[in-house]
Amino acid sequence: MSIERIFYCDWRECDTHVQTASARPQASFMTITESAGPALHFCSWDCILKHAAEQPLAEVIAFGEA
Repeated sequence: MSIERIFYCDWRECDTHVQTASARPQASFMTITESAGPALHFCSWDCILKHAAEQPLAEVIAFGEA
């Protein structure tokens, strides 16, 4: 008997998912891991970029100041 896992795309407006017996989703899903946060799974680069656009800026550089 195998344990089936369902991985859902982490973009809030996407309902794409994949079911697998593996601990990681198939190659069609991209797994993103940050230093301390949980792993996120996305079905496409489009969903990754939409998710990233909602995140706060990591650094702001003032224009023209030295």
